[in-house]
Amino acid sequence: MSAKTPRLVQSERIDLPVVEASGVAVRHTERGTVVLVVGDRTAEVGACLVGTDGELDDWTTIDLAALPGWPSPSGDSQFEAIAADGGSLVAVMREDPPVVLVADTATRELCAEIRLTAPVGSVLDGQWDDASSRGEGLVFLRDGRLLVAQEKRPRALIEFGPVGAEAQGLSSADLLGPDESWEAPSGPVEFVPLSMWKLKSAAKKALGDVSAIGTDPQRNLWLLSDKSQRVGRLGLDVPLAPDDDEVRDLDEIWDLPGGIEKPEGIAALGDGRVLVALDTRSTRGNGMIVTRPL
Repeated sequence: MSAKTPRLVQSERIDLPVVEASGVAVRHTERGTVVLVVGDRTAEVGACLVGTDGELDDWTTIDLAALPGWPSPSGDSQFEAIAADGGSLVAVMREDPPVVLVADTATRELCAEIRLTAPVGSVLDGQWDDASSRGEGLVFLRDGRLLVAQEKRPRALIEFGPVGAEAQGLSSADLLGPDESWEAPSGPVEFVPLSMWKLKSAAKKALGDVSAIGTDPQRNLWLLSDKSQRVGRLGLDVPLAPDDDEVRDLDEIWDLPGGIEKPEGIAALGDGRVLVALDTRSTRGNGMIVTRPL
C-alpha cells in the first residue's frame, strides 16, 4: 500500500493587494526579504517587506501600466506569473500572447519585451500552439535565461534563452543568489526554448498540472498544481542536463490544506513557510501561508 501524501498546514490567511492573484515571487537580499504579487486583472504589482519577526509589513503597489512604453492598459494584463531578481527588476508573463515584460522598479522604466516562441525544429515545436496551455510559472536564471513552467499538454519545465544561445540545462548553480541582478536584454527580443523537461512517471502522477513555480534560499524548485491541489519540491543538486528530457521524481510532495480556491502562485519565504496566492475576486484572505506538518 502506498503511503498517504502528507498535508501542508495552514498557519495564516493574509490579504494580498491584488484581485485574481496569479503570481507571487520573493526577492532575497542581504537587507531582507521582499514579497511581490501580481494578478491577471490589472498591471499592479504589490510589494511588502518580511519583517525580522516573520510578519509581512504593509503593502505598497506600483502600476506597471503607468511606465513609459508599457504595451497594454492597466485593466488588460492577463499576467500568469511574476519573477524578481535580487536587484530592482521584475518580470511578468502573459500566456496569450506568450510574452515576458521586464521592468525596473527603481528607475520606473520598461526594460524589455520578450516574445517566447517555439520555432520549427525546436524542442517545443508543435507544443506551444494552445493559447490556454503555455507559460504559468517563471523564474530568472543566470546568463540571461528564463525558466518557464508549461501548465499542461505537456506539463513541463522549459529553459528559454536568446536566439543563438546554447542550452545549459538546470541546476542549483543556475538560480540567482541574494542581491544578484538578472542579465536583462533591452527592447523587444525573441527567446526560444533551449531545453525541455516533461513531467513523467511519479512526478506526472503527483501533479495534474503546473500552475506556478518558485525557488527558495536552499536553491530548490517548488511546483504548484491547482488541479491536484498539491505542492512538490524538486532539488537541483543533481542537474537536469539539456538532453535529460524529463523529470520523473520529486523530492517531496504535499497536499494543500482542504477547501481552498484556485491556488495560482507559490513562493518560499525562506523560514520554512510557503506563501500560496489564490486567484479570487477579493483582496480579503487571498493569500495562504502554509508549513510542513510536524
